[in-house]
Amino acid sequence: MFVFGVCSGIRDAKGLIARLREASGRLGVFAEAFDPEAVVSERQLLLAHMLAGRAFAEKRGIAKAMETEVLLRAAATGKIGEAIGRVGVKEPSQFLLLTDADGEKLERLLKAVEGKKVKAVFGGEKAAKLYGVEKLKGYSLEDLVLERMAMLAAER
Repeated sequence: MFVFGVCSGIRDAKGLIARLREASGRLGVFAEAFDPEAVVSERQLLLAHMLAGRAFAEKRGIAKAMETEVLLRAAATGKIGEAIGRVGVKEPSQFLLLTDADGEKLERLLKAVEGKKVKAVFGGEKAAKLYGVEKLKGYSLEDLVLERMAMLAAER
């Protein structure tokens, strides 16, 4: 699984997601887009994918599609609308891409969304506030967000 920053020529978030779904389905790869300001780190997205995969394997997923389940896990919520609002792409010109595509498949996926790879940038403190976490002595904001995600997984 890889996390990339992507700059896209598409200006409509729904259009971006539709193109991403179509291309990932055609290529047989996993791909989901995220708002970079809502994600604290690459580890957050990798953990979300792992937790979603585990939930699907154990038949306790909330969503019907793996991509949506990953959104739920990354957002640390069980509500799809809330997850989209929290971590979903808001500005499609720049987003984070979580995918298992590489090589030629990655290039074709990027072409489908009029995108090019750029340095991945994360939201830091601004993102942490979305999860209701504040700095605690001895813990990074990333640790606190990851813990929030894990706690949701343990409740289900």
